Order: sequence, then structure tokens, then C-alpha cells
Amino acid sequence: MIDDLLPLVSRPSRYIGKEVNTHRKDPAVAKLRFALAFPDLYEIGMSYVGLHLLYHLLNSLEGVVCERVFSPWFDMEERLRSREIPLMSLESRIPLREFDIIGFSLQYELTYTNVLNILDLGGLPLRASERDEDLPLVIAGGPCAMQPEPLAEFVDAFLLGEAEEALPEMLRVYREWKEARGTKDELLAALSGIKGVYVPSLFSVDYDEEGKVKGIHPLKEGYEEVRRRALQRIDSTPYPTHPIVPFAKAVHDRLSLEVVRGCSRGCRFCQAGFIYRPLRERDPQVLLEVIDESLRNTGYDELSLLALSVGDCTYLPPLVRYLMARYGQEKVALSLPSLRVGTLAEDLIEEIKKVRKTGFTLAPEAATERLQRVINKIVPEEEVLSTAKKAFGAGWRLLKLYFMVGLPTEGEEDVKEILLLSRKVASRGGHVNVSVSTFVPKAHTPFQWERMIDLEEIAERHRLLKRELRGRRLRLKWHDPKMSFLEGVFSRGDRRLGAVLLEAHRRGCRFDGWTEHLKWPKWQEAFEAAGLDPKFYLRERDEGEILPWSHLKTGVKEDYLASERQRAYRGETTEECRPSCRRCGVCRDGEEVSLAAPFTPPPLPRGVREVVHRRPWVKKIRARFLKLQQMRYLGHLEMVDAFIRALRRAGVPLRYSEGFHPLPRLVFTNPLPVGVESLAEFVDVEISRYIRPAEFQERLNAQLPEGIKVVEAWEMAFKGGSLPNLFREDVFLVPLEGWSGPEEAERTIRAKVESGQLLFEIEKRGKQRTVDLLSFIEEIKVVPLEAFSPLVPLPPDVPPLGELLGEGWVLKMRVKKGLKPFYLLQALFDLSQEEAKLRRVLKVESLPPLI
Repeated sequence: MIDDLLPLVSRPSRYIGKEVNTHRKDPAVAKLRFALAFPDLYEIGMSYVGLHLLYHLLNSLEGVVCERVFSPWFDMEERLRSREIPLMSLESRIPLREFDIIGFSLQYELTYTNVLNILDLGGLPLRASERDEDLPLVIAGGPCAMQPEPLAEFVDAFLLGEAEEALPEMLRVYREWKEARGTKDELLAALSGIKGVYVPSLFSVDYDEEGKVKGIHPLKEGYEEVRRRALQRIDSTPYPTHPIVPFAKAVHDRLSLEVVRGCSRGCRFCQAGFIYRPLRERDPQVLLEVIDESLRNTGYDELSLLALSVGDCTYLPPLVRYLMARYGQEKVALSLPSLRVGTLAEDLIEEIKKVRKTGFTLAPEAATERLQRVINKIVPEEEVLSTAKKAFGAGWRLLKLYFMVGLPTEGEEDVKEILLLSRKVASRGGHVNVSVSTFVPKAHTPFQWERMIDLEEIAERHRLLKRELRGRRLRLKWHDPKMSFLEGVFSRGDRRLGAVLLEAHRRGCRFDGWTEHLKWPKWQEAFEAAGLDPKFYLRERDEGEILPWSHLKTGVKEDYLASERQRAYRGETTEECRPSCRRCGVCRDGEEVSLAAPFTPPPLPRGVREVVHRRPWVKKIRARFLKLQQMRYLGHLEMVDAFIRALRRAGVPLRYSEGFHPLPRLVFTNPLPVGVESLAEFVDVEISRYIRPAEFQERLNAQLPEGIKVVEAWEMAFKGGSLPNLFREDVFLVPLEGWSGPEEAERTIRAKVESGQLLFEIEKRGKQRTVDLLSFIEEIKVVPLEAFSPLVPLPPDVPPLGELLGEGWVLKMRVKKGLKPFYLLQALFDLSQEEAKLRRVLKVESLPPLI
């Protein structure tokens, strides 16, 4: 059912599944089906490394099948609802209602309406109290689960903290309950016995006349509070070495690996720095094995080392030098996305740029030393300027700076200093993107009691920056104030906000974290309908006040957070965490700061040496390939990416372009319209050392996704024209069965052709132009499929045309290159754009034929 909608929606590659490294388990024999739901677009969810960890963790469990679900974009949602098609999983198209458990990953408060929308599209009651034991259990985890009260009405259970050990325990309890045919209340009670599992229905909350929380009352004896779950050793569970390689281009389209979990710095505004304590480093020797296997299994050409502050990793310098020596000649670039100013030495900058320059970002957060002392993040101006000078000197032309406005004790001079520091950085020789976000107080941090500035105060700071931050090398970006406002409300909100979420969802609020889709008037209506003033949640809290999350514990002592807040107001910094410091309260019961042993990189594998820049011996292979079935929904660039990664996985020795951003030297024929299948796509691949065409074809086909297949490969000289310029015409076949009879189609075509004109409005880049499509037509006629034969016989590995199109009559169109066949179908048969896109179109050859 979903497949019928793919021709009609934008970027259908979001919905096709079947990516490299997805599971191959049979859901029909699974004892437990788990839907891993990410309440945002596919491209965003597939960038989140935690999703890959959970997917492979769950699918490694015997009897468990885990499949993914993402929020559909507006056009897909509209079609699902109009046709009453339920939301389904990506892998096996299983309706959401048919899963045992639906698990949401909560990364951002402004995805909460998407959580409700996924449940609604799945045909499930939104309120947990309305879902009985015959419907899926709904659970959630992620950073937002540490303060989930606005979602308490909708989610059965939250997992606080890290899932590697706790989630399998939850699934074991569920399976035991399922076999015993228990009630839902019995299930929830059993789950509450697992450390880190929070069942909101087992607590009642009451409020005083001002709307503040008056009391949080446990309804189960011995269940007064819930402490987050943390791994004592993060290497104790295997790291996945077969991450899924998405078809649609992910926001972070690279191999991402967690190097360190937690952070030692103690920045007072940073929730992640407190809820992921203690700091634990991965074993670098194990990490090298994971990196090597993962690169071979994905074909990525960029590696990102992840940590809250990766520059603090004790073994980073030798690791970076080894990785660049090991993979530099394979043109694998290295990205370090969370560098703290002052933690990256000049020699490492030189290492990173050897392949290509990835992004370079500095995050001072505050521009004055006074305010930096308040937030416990000291970033000396001279270090910022020195790092910028080194980066620009090493060839980077763009540097990103991140700041916050609205921090506690901030004054106008602190905001103005952002202007001065940004100008100084730009004066060091490059362009600077200055990104400004609004400080949002978060639960479980020293600033959890602070007031958040209101919309007018945010606008005032933005006006100052927009007015003054100008210059040829400077560009200002800012976070939408209304989005920050809503984030502030829900990040410290209580259960009463569930009514607001329901009202907002009913009014069509979706994708609230997207500036262009935030429906601010609808949100205002939702708050009014629920009888709540959103500004109530932005106020300063008394340190003795019961907070909505007071029963949920990170392990950090409340009095430690309060003392850190007082130190902030006194401008006193706190030294970073160290083993056995015992200050904050997290390090107990086996949880400790864990640093890796001193790291000596292993010898490079035989045949691997430092990159020597000399002109290599080169040769070229030309290949013909098919693009069929679901692969017809890949856009051209998506198909190119899939091809390049398959070549890398196959170990084909590619030749790369020169310069700062080396790319494989591949040339494809002209892009095929999305939705059109083809038996005649071609690619020229330049190689750096000899490989037989037959071996090239065999190795590549073993790695290409289902629906793309090389059917011919041969050696080529470098002489001759570019591949896209070799063809002047394309031949398409369109089966008529189900929408037109042969005689009717013949009459329609004859009438249109004899009229002398076939005018059609084509829109491109927002501009309309009228084109006479007859000037593109070389031949058009209706023929029985068995009577059609291409000018050059099809290669042996091509499926029979009858198998692809069915026996019967087809429309044969031979047209000049550059014309989308859907345009011709619309104009000839007076079809709507939707009707034309639903027709199956197969490109069978390009002319003149290659000899």
C-alpha cells in the first residue's frame, strides 16, 4: 500500500527501506516485534548514532525483530490519511498496531507533537490509559526522558539513562508477561522493578493554587524515586560494525563513532554534561577494530569521532595520527565535531586537512571572561584567536562560532562582546558564521532553577546583533525565538502540558523544530484552550520548590547542583571531574570516571604507508547497469552516493580528483527522472590500478543494493567524448494495461501529433516556460510487447521485458534526451501530474548505441 504512494511524494527514498546493513530476520517467526520510532524525518533520525546502536542491539537478541519508524513528511501524511493507510515500519511494512512494543527516541522537546502524530497515524489511542494489553506497549528513552512529564499521559514507561543493559531486561520482562497472558497493570508493575524504568502512572501529582507542584506521590510501595541507568564499562556491549547506510542523504552523512561517553568539564548550562556522567573512554584498540570493520561494511569516506568534548579524549592525538596514516590514502576524511577551544594542537590540524577539510567549529558560548566564569566554561580570547589563525593558515576558509544569549547574569556588554570577538576572528583571515541560540534552562543542571528570558528580551538581543554584526566576512544566524520559547516551556514543564500537546496536535502542529513549519498561532490557541499560561514555565524557581522531575534522579546530588549555582553567581569556576573526586555524587556503586590505558598505535598493516602525492597509473572501466524496482525512487545524487559506497565496499581501486576536496572520478549518463526504471544506465569509473572488468562487475554486484545491477563492464581508453554527450535519444516503454486500450491510445496519439503542436507548461526552479513537446519526439507508437526489440540486443543478465512489464501492449516513445517521459504522458493523454507519475515507465536503451 505504501509503495503505491511513493511516486506521489517528495523524496520517496525516505520510505523505501532495503538499505545496506538492514536486518534480515523474519518478523513472522519473531517472539517479540519492536518498532524503533524516531519522531522526525528519516534524514535526521538516520544521523543519530544512538538509533544505530539500539537497532543492532535489539536485532542481536534471539527472538526479537526491531524495525524502524520515522515521522512521514506532510505530503506522505496527507496521502496516508486520505487513503486510510496506517503508518508502517520501513523494513517489512508492518502496521504499527501489530508491534509488541513501540520505543521512541526523545532527543528534542519540539518533536513531542510528532510523537503523538506517529501514534495517531498508527491507529493507536494517544493516551496510555486508553491502550490495553491488546495494543502495543509505548516506551521512550533519550535525553528528554530525564524530564518527560509533558508526555506522561501518553507514554507507558520511560527508560532513564543508557539502554544497552536495561532495554534487554525490559524485553525479557515483557516476554515473560506475554507468555503468562498478564494484565497491563501487571506488566507496568513488573517493568517498574527494573532499575532506570519510570512508569508515570505509578505516581500521582497535585498542584497548589499558584500552579506549582505541591506533591509527587508514589502509588507503589518502595517506588519513591527512579535513578537513571548507566553502564559501568561502555565497552561491555559490542559496538555495531554494520551501521545502516541510508539512501536519502542524512544530515550527518558519514560514519559516526562514539569515542567518549560523558564529559568532565561541568559546564553549568549543559544538560548532557550532567545526565551522561561519569566520563568513560572507549578502549582505543577495540575502537580501531570497529572503525576498520565499519568502513569496510559501509563504504563511507568520512569518519566522525563523537564525544561531548572530543578534544579532551586522552588518546586523541595518537589516534588521529594513526587514522590519517591508515586511511588517508583511501581518501577517508576525519571530522571532530565537538572540539573545545584549546584542545586541538596545530599538528592535529595539519593531520585532519590531509584528505579534505571537514567543518571547523568553535563554541565559546559566552564572549566575556566574567560570563564564562558564570557558566564554568573558560575560553580565553587569545586561544580563540590563535585557533582561528591556525585554521585559516592551514587552508580553512570558513569557521563557525557558537554563542548563547540570555545566560544568567548576562548584561548588554556581554552581548556586545560577541560582536567584537567575531570581528577579531574574521580579521584573522577567513569567513565566519556566527550562530546565536537562546539559553534554555534544563532539568538536572545547576541552572534548572533559573528564569528564561521572554520573547521580547530575545528579540532585543537579536536586534542588537543584526544591527551591528555586519561585514564582508561575517554572517549571523540565529535560532527562532518562538522555538526557544516552546523548548523552554516543555523542558521544565509538568504533566498539565499534556493537554496543550493534545490541542496543538489537533490543530495540525507538526515538525515544530522546523522554523518554516512552526504554527505559532496554533500553539497560542492550544495554551489558551488548555487554560495554561506558557510564561509560568519560564519563571525562576525557588531552590526549595518541588520540581516536576524531583522524583527522577541522575545520581548528581541536588545540593551539589545548588552549590554550583551559587558558585556561578560568585563567578567561581569548578575544576573538571577526575577519578575518585566524589564531589557530585555520581561515582558510586561501581560507576566511576574511566580513562583508557596509555595508547600506543599498532603498526600499520602491510601495504599501507603514508600518503605520497604523485600521479598514479590510471585506467577506466565503463559499465552498464540496471536501475529497477524500488531503486527507481532514488534521486540521481542518491544513486551516485549508493554507487560510490558500493565501489568502496567492493574494494575497487578508485582514482580521485586533485585539490582540497578529492572525489572519486566517476561519470554517469544524464540523470534519470525519479520514478523511471532503466535497463540502460552507464558509468565510467577511473581506477588507480588494474582490475579485470569481470572481477569489477562481480565484486561491485555483491555490494550494490537490490535493484541496481551491473550487466556489462569493459575497459576504456581515455580518448573520446564525455559519457553524457554520447547519447542523443532515449527509448521508453510504458505498459498500457489498466489505463488505456491500444486502439484508444493510438487514436489519441494520432490526433495530438496531427494537430501540429503539443504545448506543455514546464516549471523549473520556480519559473514557468511553454515547450512544444513534438520537437522532442522522434518516434511514438503503440506496439505489442512481443513485437518490440531494441536496436542492440539486451545483455544476458537483463530480465525479460515480459517479466518487468507484463505481457500486452506498450507505448514506445523514442525522444530526444532531456525530456521527462511523464511530461509527454501528461500532454498526450491529458493526465494530471499524479496520474502520469503512477504510470510505470521503463527506459530500455539510449541511442546511438555504444560500439
